[in-house]
Amino acid sequence: MVYFILMKKRWIFWIGVVLASIILAGSRPAIAQEAGSSLERPGWYLVWHDEFEKEVLDESKWRREDAALVKNNELQYYAPNEVYVKNGYLVLRSRKHPFKGKDYTSGLVDTKGRLAFQYGRVEIRAKLPKGQGIWPAEWLMPESGDWPPEIDIVELLGHSSNTVHMSLHWGVWPDKKCCGKIFQGPDFSQDFHIFALEWDENKITWFVDGIERHSIDHDIPREPFYLILNTAVGGEWPGNPNSRTTFPQYHTIDYVRVYAKDIPGTYFLTTSALNGDIYVQPRQGRYAENTQVALSAKHKIGYLFSCWSGDLSGAQNPVTVIMDGHKKITANFAYDPQAPRLISRGKKTQASSWEKENLSARKVVDGDPNSRWSSEFSDPQWLAIDLGRAYNIQAIRLAWEVAYAKKYNIQVSHNGKTWRTVYKQNNGKGGTEEITKVNARARYVRLYGIKRAREWGYSLWEFEVFGRAIGRKSPPRQVR
Repeated sequence: MVYFILMKKRWIFWIGVVLASIILAGSRPAIAQEAGSSLERPGWYLVWHDEFEKEVLDESKWRREDAALVKNNELQYYAPNEVYVKNGYLVLRSRKHPFKGKDYTSGLVDTKGRLAFQYGRVEIRAKLPKGQGIWPAEWLMPESGDWPPEIDIVELLGHSSNTVHMSLHWGVWPDKKCCGKIFQGPDFSQDFHIFALEWDENKITWFVDGIERHSIDHDIPREPFYLILNTAVGGEWPGNPNSRTTFPQYHTIDYVRVYAKDIPGTYFLTTSALNGDIYVQPRQGRYAENTQVALSAKHKIGYLFSCWSGDLSGAQNPVTVIMDGHKKITANFAYDPQAPRLISRGKKTQASSWEKENLSARKVVDGDPNSRWSSEFSDPQWLAIDLGRAYNIQAIRLAWEVAYAKKYNIQVSHNGKTWRTVYKQNNGKGGTEEITKVNARARYVRLYGIKRAREWGYSLWEFEVFGRAIGRKSPPRQVR
């Protein structure tokens, strides 16, 4: 089974692609190393790609990191302005630049919330940075948020710029395992090289400039992964920069391409939706010729379905399509001027607990997508918002961190003491969840966590409540 999932800006673009019985070709021709090589690959279907031909980063495909990630004792702050497109290349810049408590800034982009895929081929043409303490990487992480597994397409330690590392991490924390291989070649900081990975349910194979350099046929991950491109500065593995490390350093990417194995007589359905979702039935991804597929577009909070585009036109919703070829279909949504407004921003909060003072309940209503609440590591836990007065509550958006709730209730109250459940979730998936058609009149709203999905506590980036003032006929314009 193979699933491709495209999402734009934190809202999901579903690409269901189910690859059955993928057998990688026994012989693989070398890939052209020159710029502008053909997008076509015999036997493969191009699912997703970026050639960086626009003047700015396509944020429907990429998410820029804006955080000081706490891992590996790294020294950088990942700043959005260290990621840019110039002359047809994606550039991740690393500088010695004090910023938000860190001595260095660097760049990271990923496809989290935009693209996730299970099996296929990913190909990246890049020139890597160098220097003591410089650590570029092009890698894959599970969409589920679990770790391990992890697939590293290529990593390089800047003090040894002619050596690349290819590896797989697996196991169950804390019993994590890793195996990999190094390839010593030219100085990878002096010119562009093509780093590729082919992955099916039985094997992962790594290539450098079209030549197979490593393969693994055990403990193969079988779930969707998203792509990460970054340059870390310092840390436990590369060591820290020294007086000989020059800045700025540039991690330069010419293109990124993702393919799926093409099987005659079957077709792919690729769907995308900004400000909404598309539900596909049956959700197979790879369809036999002339299969009938039902599509239903669902809008996000604050939007309404407008029309279909791509290989489908019109405004009928739901609609049925016949798979007589590969199809790429987009659902378009328009802003709803009658949408309820955001009423929870900056309001008072309470919680059953918080892990640390800087992870308190007030972080979920501050409008900062990089601050969060995290509870103690036990069940149950709760977080409540006092809206200040009663509202007609109509919708709720929960932006979960990795530590999400598998089972929870949404409750409302007039006095903050007696609670009524208006929504139950018994199989939460994390990410961004939207709960519409709440239709409750109350002053207080509470998330009551019953069962955690991880060993940690409950952790939310944002808890957003949408509604209207009681008695108001013409709602004010929505904040978000």
